[in-house]
Amino acid sequence: MNKKNIFSLLVLAGACVTAGAADFTGRGVFNFKSDSGCPFSALAGPANECNRLALDDADTRAALDSAAHTIRFANPRIYGEKTIVGDVLLQGSGQSRNSGQRVPLTFHALLSRSGNEWSVSSHAHSPIGGEFSDIKIDPYQVVVIQGSAERVVFTPTQIGETLSKPSIAARLANEIVQVQDNRTGGATDADITVGLGLSRASKSVARARFRAPSAKGGELSEAMRQGNWSLELQALSGQIPRQVVQRDLFLYGLESQSLLQPLVQRGFRKNEKLVLGAAGGKGYVRYDGQQREFAGADASARAFLQDSFIGLVLGWQQQQPQPPVAKADGR
Repeated sequence: MNKKNIFSLLVLAGACVTAGAADFTGRGVFNFKSDSGCPFSALAGPANECNRLALDDADTRAALDSAAHTIRFANPRIYGEKTIVGDVLLQGSGQSRNSGQRVPLTFHALLSRSGNEWSVSSHAHSPIGGEFSDIKIDPYQVVVIQGSAERVVFTPTQIGETLSKPSIAARLANEIVQVQDNRTGGATDADITVGLGLSRASKSVARARFRAPSAKGGELSEAMRQGNWSLELQALSGQIPRQVVQRDLFLYGLESQSLLQPLVQRGFRKNEKLVLGAAGGKGYVRYDGQQREFAGADASARAFLQDSFIGLVLGWQQQQPQPPVAKADGR
């Protein structure tokens, strides 16, 4: 390791000795407190630990200073091609300029490395489309260690603008991603189809359903508490990128499940279904006609419903008697 890389790691380590700081290293997903609330507070628990850091490999380190609202990333490795090495997900809310509703909003930044250079991309998740005001989100800045220097890649102002005023690219993505409410006949459980394309020319790529047969009003928190629920994801296309499936399995604690290794290796085939659920309080995972006991089903489902675009729309729909049509960038 050269002197610059040693300096980078020393800077990162030094950021973790202040009060309210934590150091994260090694491949994994780590949650921390959101002072701005969580999309579905009953799912997050009393600690509101629904903000997220994900480290995709053992060479990435992150220092979280909650007092200074700063997150620093370091990685000394040189990559032969552009590679996602981590992400930051911050939870908040905003008031819809169209409906006046207060809506859960998520800021998601992906950090990548190519050679020894950093690149960062970001987008917003929201269960309904449009612009938002009165944004409430923790005022973090995101910093990367580049050689012997620090570079701020996101400021609280930039994060707020990403959520309140979507860019032209985000607006275009908003038009391309179509979300259809499949519920009929007074059904209350969430059921959506996600398509890509403009209006009638869109192609369906996935269907997602949340079922809570015994919960009062179908509420998320009541369903989880009773331990009788199911979350079903179905691929309606065989074109979902394998890398996307692999990373989602990692983020939601599913990549080590032996039953799901075909998904890890090749991704979804058309019409395949993955189901997480609980019956009588016992969790399970179901795939390819087989079902296995899975004690982590509850935690995986809670994370998916709060952190993913599809999950956010499902959870919002589950809580709304007559939910509006949802649009977002689909990530």
